[in-house]
Amino acid sequence: MSWRKALLVITDLGLTAYWALTAIGLISVGDDAWLKAWNWSFFPLDALAILAGLAWSLLPKGHRWAVPVYATALTLTHAAGIMAISFFFLWGTWDASWWIINLWLMLMPIGLALTSLKPIRMLQQTSRKCVS
Repeated sequence: MSWRKALLVITDLGLTAYWALTAIGLISVGDDAWLKAWNWSFFPLDALAILAGLAWSLLPKGHRWAVPVYATALTLTHAAGIMAISFFFLWGTWDASWWIINLWLMLMPIGLALTSLKPIRMLQQTSRKCVS
């Protein structure tokens, strides 16, 4: 497994664990109903990010859907992180544990995307040569 896949799979499994622990009440954002609703509003976005990331990790290298699914997974993960960070900033919440996790969700996809640009271009050039 490549390091990119490993980072995305670990992140997706971490998100899955977070939602499972939240669902059974072991993790909570507090007792405020509004804050709980805000937290659960992220579930669909996170679930789609998880599904896209895990689907990409199962696709064979060079599969025609690998790049679009990868880009989708990174975009959804980044969106979840930046939305949470924006909320924390506007709300004035400075809990380091929430900031660190969501900064990871926001920045990790950017790092993966930037390090993936060269391999993606090379893959596209190779596939064009095969089609010609």
